[in-house]
Amino acid sequence: MEAELKYRETSHYYSNKFMRNSKAVGVLWGIFTVCYAIITIVVFMQDQWIGDSDNSKGPGNFGLWRWCTDTQDNQRICRGRLDEFSTILSPAFRAATVFTGLAVIIIILCIIAFVLFFMCRSSDVFKICGAMQLLSGLCLAIGILSFPAGWDNDEVRAICGEEADDYKLGNCGVRWGYVLACVGFFDAIILGCLAHTLAGKKMKLLEELSDPAYYHSRPGSMYKGEINPGFLGDNQSLAGSRKSVNLQPVMLMPHGHAEMDRYSEYSQRTGRASHSPFRGAPPPQQHNFQL
Repeated sequence: MEAELKYRETSHYYSNKFMRNSKAVGVLWGIFTVCYAIITIVVFMQDQWIGDSDNSKGPGNFGLWRWCTDTQDNQRICRGRLDEFSTILSPAFRAATVFTGLAVIIIILCIIAFVLFFMCRSSDVFKICGAMQLLSGLCLAIGILSFPAGWDNDEVRAICGEEADDYKLGNCGVRWGYVLACVGFFDAIILGCLAHTLAGKKMKLLEELSDPAYYHSRPGSMYKGEINPGFLGDNQSLAGSRKSVNLQPVMLMPHGHAEMDRYSEYSQRTGRASHSPFRGAPPPQQHNFQL
């Protein structure tokens, strides 16, 4: 019993310590969620996933749905449109486009769901947003893994060489867009786990605070600052409070009438002062007797 009580108090102490910092952590979580949304949008729109290198046949770069090449007169030609899926090079690129687009949509909905913090419990909102972040990261991961399956396309081989094949880049190199997509995936996983951690800690603390057995399991707690001892419950008697603060009962006894006179310390007392009609009745004196 003593070990269980000690565990409860230790757990409650660390939960309170966590709650003091949870607001700051929650703000950082929200900021990094917005950053992740920006990353996914940039990754989805850019055509810098793979590109030419020094050993490539010609200049060019490829994205999810858009690719660009340079002509002999140094004019840049870009092709591929989202409203016409047939212009996307290969089925693998189309699948990567679809799943990366879903990742963007889900994370935007997650940011919109921040409004629920004003209407619902924060633990529930953290759970919802954390699940959406994990789902967005999963979709982004599928897009990242699907994209290399289209490297065997003829347009890709025209720049990267005949060695280019599924999951084999040939003479091309990975550009910053593909690296940023991988960073976004790990960002989504971390944010989702952090959201579920915040939700779990808040739920655990609420359960402990709502459990009356924790407060009545022993007369005092080792953490004196957490519960104000100045307030007594209805089930606590006055005698018990005296015992807890080591006070002795006191009986008040009225004192006999005595002639008192109020006068300023800078004035002289006269005989008329005690018989003045404007002088009120003297207050009764009381003596305290300790029982």
